[in-house]
Amino acid sequence: MHKLRVKVPHYPPLKQLPEPKQMLQTQFQLLLENCKSVEEVNPILSRFVVSGLIRHPFYLCKLVEVLALSQNCTLLLYSRLLLEHQSHAFQGEEDLHMAPSTATFLWNTIIRGYSRSRFPQHGIMTYSKMLRSSSKPDNFTFPILVKAATSKQEGMQVHGQIVSNGFEFNIFVVNTVLNMYTVFGDLKSAQRLFEISPNLDIVSRNTLIDGYVKSGAVELARSLFDEMTERNEISWTTMISGYAKSGKMDIAQSLFDRMPIRRSPVTWNSMISGYAKCGFLTLARKMFDEMPLRNIASWNAMISSYAQSGEVKLARSLFDKMPEKDVISWSCMISGYAQNGHGRDALGLFEEMVQSKNRTRPNEVTLVSVLSVCGNLVALDQGKWVHTYIERNGMRLSDNLGAALVDMYAKCGCVGTAVEIFWKLVQKDVSSWNALITGFAVNGVAQEALKYFEEMLRWKAKPDSITFLGVLMACCHGGLVEEGLRHFRSMSRDYGVQPEMKHFGCVVDLLGRAGLLEEAQQMVRSMPMKPDVMVIGALLGACKLHGNAAIADTLRKEFLLERNLEEAGCHVLLSNIYATAGRWGDASNMRSGFDSNQIKKNAGFSAVESVGI
Repeated sequence: MHKLRVKVPHYPPLKQLPEPKQMLQTQFQLLLENCKSVEEVNPILSRFVVSGLIRHPFYLCKLVEVLALSQNCTLLLYSRLLLEHQSHAFQGEEDLHMAPSTATFLWNTIIRGYSRSRFPQHGIMTYSKMLRSSSKPDNFTFPILVKAATSKQEGMQVHGQIVSNGFEFNIFVVNTVLNMYTVFGDLKSAQRLFEISPNLDIVSRNTLIDGYVKSGAVELARSLFDEMTERNEISWTTMISGYAKSGKMDIAQSLFDRMPIRRSPVTWNSMISGYAKCGFLTLARKMFDEMPLRNIASWNAMISSYAQSGEVKLARSLFDKMPEKDVISWSCMISGYAQNGHGRDALGLFEEMVQSKNRTRPNEVTLVSVLSVCGNLVALDQGKWVHTYIERNGMRLSDNLGAALVDMYAKCGCVGTAVEIFWKLVQKDVSSWNALITGFAVNGVAQEALKYFEEMLRWKAKPDSITFLGVLMACCHGGLVEEGLRHFRSMSRDYGVQPEMKHFGCVVDLLGRAGLLEEAQQMVRSMPMKPDVMVIGALLGACKLHGNAAIADTLRKEFLLERNLEEAGCHVLLSNIYATAGRWGDASNMRSGFDSNQIKKNAGFSAVESVGI
């Protein structure tokens, strides 16, 4: 038995009910709007039935509306079942009547609820039930239904229903369908609909311009923009944003200067982001300083621009000056620290965030950044705290958040916990598979990494460059030369993944550790790109391990004579190789050249957190 959490007053039977507007002053609506679970709704629903309110169309509408738009999937299902039941009840009693428009309104409300939920496809199913109940869709039904479409195929089916019901030229419906086609990237269908529609407005044109811009067809967008006899702020801002995102800041600036309408913060923010993306931070800051009115998004855009350009000190300086911060502000700064190697600062700022006066609640982006830092720093205690926070607050483990947790535990050496979390994930996308495979690889458990790679293929998940990096790392740590070469060859041949610098580095390291120095040298020479210090360093490390000064000489002549400060580690390795071979003169020359070029080997740094070992 569930305890009543609310006190519900006694209500008179149906015949004694006052008029609906007066009855709204009662507590029923307020009680319903505060319900968050089935347990809380049940006693109130019982009162609706007992009192007879459920038989009154007006109160039925209010009840269904509150349940359907509650953002609770169970209550949404309740609303649909309630409507289906009551529709039969109204049909069965002659003294009761529900107007067709009322029934349509109720079905529209439930479809809207599903379109906003995690299961929008149920909105399409509800529409089918609506038709079977003999209710007729109206011009409000289809815009809601279009938003419930989760694929272009579903959207086209809805478009077919629109045409068959005679709403194909309703401007409100047309604009929604136009937007649907642009969202799914079908610009041909969007353009065809645009051309055949007799009634178009500024929203129609802005929608198609936005679709062109998002697909990269900026010139087509400009052509339509130039044809417009009436433009509003959205028209100008969309066009400016399109040029800014494509790096054409001269044209974006020209349009910005010509804009006859008052520029909104969104317009200014587009310019700031565009200049920052092109590397013109000074111009971005100039735009920011000239803004007549800044909103939080303006500050966030500038902070993000600094952070993405590696200017974390400038980003933090601006962050500290913000008059008001939201979760995006905190996430931008924390992510900036994380991406620029300032892990400790990221964790410190995260702690400051959760303890701030406003108690800003971190979102998924924040938590993914923090978990990434915890994994890189092997900060297990902080990572566990974040995991507890996620569970305590009932946050759903999305693909990214689940993968971040798996990655954190794996990098901290807790591969058992990583596997446990992995199998609990509802959706296992490539990032979660990558986290587990790479986790096993860095922990030296090669066979498990390869086992999960095979499992990944059985699950029909498509491997990417990160997947193969984990596989090659596992082969390298396990000394599995033939298997490593087989996977390396299959990358482009079987999966269309082109090897990058890190993949070549892994194979060179794999061959070098196995003593196959000539094969490793040939791999370096056959690379489609110029080898970086990590690749050369891997082969030099193998030369030192196996005492092969001849190949080290070749590497020095072919790749290192033109290099200087950045290759400090390679110079040290060469000196050690020559010393081991008894070539003291060459070793001394390497050391003296090392000193004269002021090449310094950086001091080591351990980021491993003490966890009671």
